[in-house]
Amino acid sequence: MPGVLDIMLKKDPSMIYSRDEEGRTPLHYAASIGHLKGVHYLLGKYALGAVERDNSGFFPIHMASIKGHVDVIRELLRHCPDPRELLSDNGQNILHVAAINGKYEVVSCILKTPELGKLINEKDKVGNTPLHLATMHWHPMIVSALTGDERVDLKLLNNEGLTAFDAAEYYMETLAPYHKRLTWTALRVAGAPRATCPKPLKAIGQSSVQVEPPKMDIYRDRVNTLLLVATLVATVSFAAGFTVPGGYNNSEPDQGMATMLRHKKFQVFIFCDMIAMYSSIIVAISLIWAQLCDLRLVLTALRVALPLLGVSLATMSLAFMAGVSLVVSNLNWLSNTVLITGFLFLIILVILFFPLCSPTSSRNYILRRISFISFHLMMLVTGSYNTDGNLECEACIS
Repeated sequence: MPGVLDIMLKKDPSMIYSRDEEGRTPLHYAASIGHLKGVHYLLGKYALGAVERDNSGFFPIHMASIKGHVDVIRELLRHCPDPRELLSDNGQNILHVAAINGKYEVVSCILKTPELGKLINEKDKVGNTPLHLATMHWHPMIVSALTGDERVDLKLLNNEGLTAFDAAEYYMETLAPYHKRLTWTALRVAGAPRATCPKPLKAIGQSSVQVEPPKMDIYRDRVNTLLLVATLVATVSFAAGFTVPGGYNNSEPDQGMATMLRHKKFQVFIFCDMIAMYSSIIVAISLIWAQLCDLRLVLTALRVALPLLGVSLATMSLAFMAGVSLVVSNLNWLSNTVLITGFLFLIILVILFFPLCSPTSSRNYILRRISFISFHLMMLVTGSYNTDGNLECEACIS
């Protein structure tokens, strides 16, 4: 490709200074598409191109940062002055635009480069730091990377008087999408504070964001679904208690007693079935209280119901595993296979269910940390580590 560029520039050297209708030079486009050799060639011909803006105030290094081209950024930094001086019309540096666009590799590279440490807590024209912008655009991996760096000041306020955590809570719906919940969790785990003296909340940017109090309607389907699941678990557990593995004795002196009463696996089966039964009944009763249309009562019921429903599902799984393993215990390999498979699926169940219980609201740091680890596993499973997608948000800053 540099050969083609060389031919074109030999034919018309002025092309290197040309701009399109958006004010972008060839170097802007080479940086945007990540063409490292082209960037190197153009800088060799016209080094000052690295500090030329387009109509939006973006330098070529901003274009590379927006697209996530780390190698191009490194090359451009060799020809740039202090990167703090390379600001867009919105006062945003390369870390700001990387945070907005969810470019984890760029953010990670900047955090690992000591010479770029001064960019970490810089504010744009509306007072937003990279952490604010990553939060407002709901990029959990970026937020996690920033909050994990000791140099990042979690207490900084933007011009609206909001910390990053304030912004997350202000713009997150009551039943938020998964990536927003992850973003909030990353801030919560890091101990991000609220503003000590918050100003009256305003919409950030030109759009007006109306935050309505949560309504009962948004909880109705959730409560009904949980109630249905709890009822099913209670029904299955009740039935299992009278159809025990191995059946009952038909002769004296133990007539009517379970034939496998002395087996430890049978005892595990009974104990787990009992826990599943009673836990699901408590869940059902709690959710019946939630039908009284009192919002605080609904929230309390959900806080009680979710963990107990997780317990009932887990113990029901354990009861099934113990019961099946017991009835095939004469065949060791099959019994062991049942146990191993059961434990593997039980681990998956815990990983999937634990984040839903929202222990991030706990003051206990260990519980919040465990929760965030499980959230990371969920991000891996759901593909949320791909942060290059364009996610819609209500508070877009550009």
